[in-house]
Formats: sequence, C-alpha cells, structure tokens
Amino acid sequence: MNTELCAIKGTREGLVITITNAAQFSEVLQSLERQLLASQSFFRGSSAKLFLHEGTLSDSQMDDIERLIADYGMRLNREPLTVQMQRPQVEQVTEDTREVGEDNTLLVRRTIRSGQRLHYDGNVVVMGDVNPGAEIVCTGDILVLGSLRGVAHAGVEGKVDATVFAFRLEPTQLRIAHVISRAPDEKLPQPSGPEIARVVENSIQLSVYNH
Repeated sequence: MNTELCAIKGTREGLVITITNAAQFSEVLQSLERQLLASQSFFRGSSAKLFLHEGTLSDSQMDDIERLIADYGMRLNREPLTVQMQRPQVEQVTEDTREVGEDNTLLVRRTIRSGQRLHYDGNVVVMGDVNPGAEIVCTGDILVLGSLRGVAHAGVEGKVDATVFAFRLEPTQLRIAHVISRAPDEKLPQPSGPEIARVVENSIQLSVYNH
C-alpha cells in the first residue's frame, strides 16, 4: 500500500500530483521530491495539476511546489481538475480480483525509450512500447499495450503474485519480486497472442494470455 503523502498519477487529463494531507506540507514536499528523483527523466518536459484529498494550500505553498517541480523540468498547471479523483478503494480479493485503486496505477500514454527509467509505487500501464535500454520498476503489476523489450521489474517489495503482461513480451531482463529471468540466447518462435509472466514454483513462467 502506498504510504507516501504525495504521488504523481497518470489520468486521462494528464499527470496529477495528488496530496493526501496538505497540513503536513514539509513532508509533502519531501515525498514529492523522492518521486521526482526516482523518475526525473520520465517526467521532464511535462506539466501536472494538483489534487488535494485533505486540507488547502496557500499561494506561497503552491509557489514552493511550482519551484520544486521546475527544478526537475516540470511545469505546474494551476487550472482545476475536471476528472474525479478518489482515494484507493480496497476490493475483496478473490482469484479474479486484486487490491486495485485508480490512485495507485500510473497510466503512460507513450513509448518509453532507451535510457528512460520509470520507478513507481503501484501498478504501471504503458500504452506504447518499452524499448531496449528502458526500464520499468514498480511495486505492483506491469501491463504494456505494445512490445516490452527493455527491463521490467514488478512486485519490487516482495509481491510474488505480481504479473507482467505485454502484447509482445521480449524483455532483456524480467524480474518479479526476487525472481529473475533473462532473455533466452536463441530466438524463440513468436507466440500466438499476448503473453503474461508470473511466478510459478519460484521461477518465472510465460504463457499466452487467454482472457
């Protein structure tokens, strides 16, 4: 579960900086800077809006956030959100469901290119490719609606039931929790459909995804 006071989320309106409790502003700034440091090359050149779950921000505090993200190449958009943001809701976990809230899934609407590193506390969905030399590291699942040819590490905090899904799953390195799988030396036949990787008996198993 995400315990950060601040998080950078992807929505259909673009990036949103969500703040759990604005009253703890100094800790909010520290939390925001940790996430900017982890993925600075990815966020550079983008803009973000703000959403507060609790509390309000003064003009000077807004200025502090604007200066901080500007140091990492981001712009603050002070226009109000038009999308509804909610706290993560925990669903009953069964074979077909897992604990998911839209606030800890990052949606990326572009290809992640060589040299870009994306670290995120939650799930990552990429509407594009992950090129060789790119890296995704997250605490939850990874879903790539394209080709995954870079490095993918899901479930970094020991979540062995995390999965990695891609339309074409050809990573240079694949990790789920502590289990590592590397690309085979020989080129394998193309699968008949999208693939999903999961940990089975302490090794990573790839299978064609049948919904």
